Amino acid sequence: MPSIKRLVLPLTLLLFTLILASCSQPDNTAATAPTAAATSQPTVAPEASPAAVTEAAAATRKYTDYKKREVEIPADPQKIVYVGSNPGDLLALGIKPIGASLSVIGTQVAYPDLLEGIEDIGYPFSPEKILALSPDLIIFDDWDETGIEALSKIAPTVVVGLDGTFPTEERVRQIAELFGLTAQADTWFNNYKTKVASVKKQLNLTEGDTATSLLVLGSELYIMGGKGLNETLYGQLGFKPAEGVQKLVDAGERFVTISDEVLPQYMGKHMFLLTDSSSKTAARQSALMDSGLWKAIPAVKEGRVYTLDSKYNFDDPITLDRLLDEIAGIFKGKQ
Repeated sequence: MPSIKRLVLPLTLLLFTLILASCSQPDNTAATAPTAAATSQPTVAPEASPAAVTEAAAATRKYTDYKKREVEIPADPQKIVYVGSNPGDLLALGIKPIGASLSVIGTQVAYPDLLEGIEDIGYPFSPEKILALSPDLIIFDDWDETGIEALSKIAPTVVVGLDGTFPTEERVRQIAELFGLTAQADTWFNNYKTKVASVKKQLNLTEGDTATSLLVLGSELYIMGGKGLNETLYGQLGFKPAEGVQKLVDAGERFVTISDEVLPQYMGKHMFLLTDSSSKTAARQSALMDSGLWKAIPAVKEGRVYTLDSKYNFDDPITLDRLLDEIAGIFKGKQ
């Protein structure tokens, strides 16, 4: 597992033992965009005629990426490899890569049903595995920039960010523009915003209701700042950060590691408990919940603790959509 600083997304490699199982989709579920066109790319033979060469040249175009690199890319790429922690960004647009960095997140994401048929290129990525896939385009959104040069020797490589560079919608719209799928992005986010409004109405929050996200991961406790699950709680559904959490948000902290003793300093009216099924996490969670300190927390005493799989701490579009279903189900059960 990568070092702990990689713990939060975007939506980012690895906050976890996290991550994604499919959920049922109620009425306002976001629509999935059509898949990319399936026409094959023309190739140029060594003795190609001038007309054939001109036709082949038209099948590529220039693209200036996040690193200000001008990259010549296929006009209609067919074999795409994704290097990063948010393959859901592509899947939400109907783009299914032939390979992606799944060795860590593949068992942690909320959409394992959508990963079938995608080859794992490893994390860190294996150049040999990517080369064997013969990609015609590589999409890069990872924190380790040193990999860009090696990838560029395999196929045209477009850097769309460095893992967490942009918020979800900006990330996805950038990819949509790259592939000419801006209409699909518009459809997805319009549907998502409609669904957010529906779920928010179901929650029936009181003005100023505060919430805290507590992640139990192995033997550690983490309070989430403004990223991961809290992007939905604070940014979409109308919860407010608890006072201690607000300080993290203001400081731009994605998360902090805490001890049991300081937990009450971060507690809000509602607590969202992110956890996983590992034995180490289960033991840590059990010890916490058996403590007098835990039982004295108002949110615990008043039944406002909601447990979620830590896979929902990513911020790709697929996770965000399925998270709304999960939260709506939790609050429906409380009514």
